[in-house]
Amino acid sequence: MKAFFFGESKAALYGVYHPAGGQVQRDYGVVLCYPFGQEYMRSHRAFRQIATQLSKKGFHVLRFDYRGTGDSSGNMEDMLASNCLEDIDTAIEELKSMTDLKAVSLMGLRMGAIFASASANRREDIKKLAVWDPMLSGEDCENELLLEINKDDVEPWNFMDDEETLHFNGFPLTKAFRSSLKEIDIVSQLPEVEQLLQVVSHETASFDRLKNTWGNTKAELTYVYSESPSDWNYVDDFGGILLPQPVIQTLVSWFANEGDV
Repeated sequence: MKAFFFGESKAALYGVYHPAGGQVQRDYGVVLCYPFGQEYMRSHRAFRQIATQLSKKGFHVLRFDYRGTGDSSGNMEDMLASNCLEDIDTAIEELKSMTDLKAVSLMGLRMGAIFASASANRREDIKKLAVWDPMLSGEDCENELLLEINKDDVEPWNFMDDEETLHFNGFPLTKAFRSSLKEIDIVSQLPEVEQLLQVVSHETASFDRLKNTWGNTKAELTYVYSESPSDWNYVDDFGGILLPQPVIQTLVSWFANEGDV
């Protein structure tokens, strides 16, 4: 495992590279796309475990922070969806240059699934795409957050300020960022890949809508329902994490083509 900075110096990204191990060397690498805010924090350990297990299966893996988040450069208040897509492009090219691989696959959770799917839609070197509890669009994202901040028992740190920046669990989503997200809809903007995986920890009408849409594409779709905790925005005093082992094993096994998923 190697932690490093990459990309342009004025927009340096922090990444962690997990080199391929094991006896089988795969012909494509995997880039992992984090979700946003509190969800990033709650899923960080799961992403590390996914990367470690994939590397043991012979995959070169890169996980990274979008600019303005984590340890990457920039300010969160300057985030735009287009920047996140550019950062995924940079991460893909970095992994390819490090390994001489010609193709990669993507995995994204929640908002990361929006970005991963949009990236697969506009590139020709994406072999597989896996989404975990995906948000389907920027519109869905905003509606979910507005529903949370309008609850009767809303927490004091969840609010919309005078500049229309939505503050949620201590993380700002500016009006510009939310507007840029609304340009992405993974149901209508279909990815051009060989295989798709949709793994969900609970069942909803929106997940079914994506399953039905992706099931009519040329790609081979695998849909897995693996019941597990799914309150990604829950905040406690102990830095609570979500580490659903069945979902993690589903993702790793699917990429490695191991048995029935």
